[in-house]
Amino acid sequence: MANIWMLVTIMFGVFFYALRCRQRLWYGLIELAVAFIIIFLTFHPPGPIVLAVDEPTWWGTLLTRCAGSLAGVYFIVRALDNIEKGLPSQMRRGWDRLFHGKVL
Repeated sequence: MANIWMLVTIMFGVFFYALRCRQRLWYGLIELAVAFIIIFLTFHPPGPIVLAVDEPTWWGTLLTRCAGSLAGVYFIVRALDNIEKGLPSQMRRGWDRLFHGKVL
């Protein structure tokens, strides 16, 4: 099951890169919201509600995994952006069609 979620996370990374290419404002707003969530979780980490319990709560585990997944998605978007900037011209047409929706 973990491999499926890993694949879904990678697909989200590619989706968000395409969103960044086509709708930069919306991507930036989503990115800003995610940044605020990660900052909040950094200073208010999820933990057990009852201090006598040593096991993390299900929602704490979920939030931790989400934060890690979002960080992975961010790095996928940055990597694809760097690849695009260094892409040879003969590969540009397919890239533009896939991510920018341009048909040349």
